[in-house]
Amino acid sequence: MDERVEGNRAGWDLRALAHAGGASLYDVDGFRAGGSSLRPFELEALGDVRGKRLLHLMCHFGLDTLSWARLGAEVTGLDFSAAAISAARELADEVGLAARFVQADVYDAADVLEEQYDIVIATYGVLMWLPDLPEWARVVARLLRPGGVLFVGEFHPQQGQIDDDLRITSSYFRTQPREVQVTASYTGQELPTHTQTTWPWTISGLLNALIDAGLHINRLDEHPVDLRQRRPTMVPTPDGLWHLPGDPIPLLLTCRATRPLDR
Repeated sequence: MDERVEGNRAGWDLRALAHAGGASLYDVDGFRAGGSSLRPFELEALGDVRGKRLLHLMCHFGLDTLSWARLGAEVTGLDFSAAAISAARELADEVGLAARFVQADVYDAADVLEEQYDIVIATYGVLMWLPDLPEWARVVARLLRPGGVLFVGEFHPQQGQIDDDLRITSSYFRTQPREVQVTASYTGQELPTHTQTTWPWTISGLLNALIDAGLHINRLDEHPVDLRQRRPTMVPTPDGLWHLPGDPIPLLLTCRATRPLDR
């Protein structure tokens, strides 16, 4: 397990350097000019974050983290990639935003940070890197103050079971991790060849992990949009997202959960 996680960490070091250095998908220049990387359903889910302590788990190079800081949150970003954390700190300094960025494995977050937060977020392409979803949920519960809110935004797991023609290619209920050789990032940038390991998850697995950790599920939504053109038949939406004609399947999900006041 440790070897696979270390392999993933090395891969994310490579991605962080490529993405922070100019991947068009992230529009870092637009952010430098005062823009935001946040999506409408994220802003609606969390509302006014001014003065709230917000922790972004698996934050990559901090673009979304700093977008929350730009809205007035007191932000901390955590990631296991040293290159990602270094890039996040450089970006924060460049744009003049106060932020704390910490390098640590997500499973060590509660011990390393030793504090609790009003909001914990985990967004987009993060759950498949977790070998133990229930333990991750327990860590999140420790990180939230009583009454604190978890927001998860994620690519719908059904996307991993279909091809470009929307034909089912694997079981939604598979349990074994998947190892693949990677030569390029999802942004299209070439990378040195390396092995990455991902772990399957289901919506029920996520919800049950959060419930078993003592969190209350407030809302779960499925969305017919994606953050990028993952398939050639996808077309853009007016707000810069992508969808399939006719919206045949969900492409994203968002989940909001709360730590009860009495826990």
